[in-house]
Amino acid sequence: MKKILFFVLGAFVLASAFLLMPISLVQAEKPIVLSFNHLFPEIAWVHTNVVVPWKKMVEEKSQGRVKINIYPACALAKPGSMYDAVKAGTIDICLDPGPYYIGRFPLSEASQLPFLGARSSWAASRAWMDLYEEFPELKKEYEDTHLLWLFSQGPGQIFSRKPVRALEDMKGLITRAPGDLGKIVKALGGSPVSMPASESYLALSKGVVDATIFPCEAVQTWKLQEVTKYITMGDFYVQWFWVAMNKNKYNSLPKDVQKVIDECSGITGADLLGKAWNEADKAGFELAKKEGMEVINLTPEETERWEKQCEPITQAWIKNMESKGYPGGRFVEAARRLIRNYNKEFGSWRD
Repeated sequence: MKKILFFVLGAFVLASAFLLMPISLVQAEKPIVLSFNHLFPEIAWVHTNVVVPWKKMVEEKSQGRVKINIYPACALAKPGSMYDAVKAGTIDICLDPGPYYIGRFPLSEASQLPFLGARSSWAASRAWMDLYEEFPELKKEYEDTHLLWLFSQGPGQIFSRKPVRALEDMKGLITRAPGDLGKIVKALGGSPVSMPASESYLALSKGVVDATIFPCEAVQTWKLQEVTKYITMGDFYVQWFWVAMNKNKYNSLPKDVQKVIDECSGITGADLLGKAWNEADKAGFELAKKEGMEVINLTPEETERWEKQCEPITQAWIKNMESKGYPGGRFVEAARRLIRNYNKEFGSWRD
């Protein structure tokens, strides 16, 4: 009888010890596995300098309870379809450019308006996160998912085969400018052509287009130094990206794991990406100069002329948004104010 009693007591002690064991140790053998799909190739700096470090940050902070499998180069879903894939739960986390979803995120599209003033990805990304918190209308655009963070590319410049020093040089310039960016080129007197970024090199090398608009990081990504000779620096536009997670998957996570995800996202995610994009822009710019490309900086007077030509685009967008009940004017004003503040705080990779 005593042996049976000792056996029962021993089993009870072991069971109690197991129940009191830290959750991280209990679940160490079976982590929560999350999929992360994005459009960049595995060799791209966004993958190596942003997505991979973010994955490691989450895994380390969760003490191994979370394992993230990355699927680069649109392995699970293509650009323009990722949001629906995350919403449906076929993918847990996605990173995708917003411009693939024209009309779906109305306020978000303000990021592509000309001359908002951003001098770096970091400044624009922080501004976008503040706008997300400030405007419930913007937050509502992503309500089908659990948004992790918004961010912006670096400011777009003009890369051309012939010099663009003044507004007159834009007249008739055949320029690759996809989507709404074509409105900017057209307002400046150019002839916009919509084509994927991947086709830029061949189009420029064959003279199909005279110029393209890109942030400076694209010099390395698309080898623009081989097919263009000039960079006109004007910080003409930026554009937004989003990183989102399936809402049901997020809600199913233990509260402390949710906290880890949140701590690694938001401003933390925007800063991680913004700083990395700044470094990529700087590296591309330095490569362009090293390869002999001429850098053309618009004078303040010339910049004012370009801005004046493009202002009707902004005013038309505001009018259209307000006709639909959105706070278009307030939103653009807030975006410019926040960008100015973060420009002062963070400076630019060119400073």
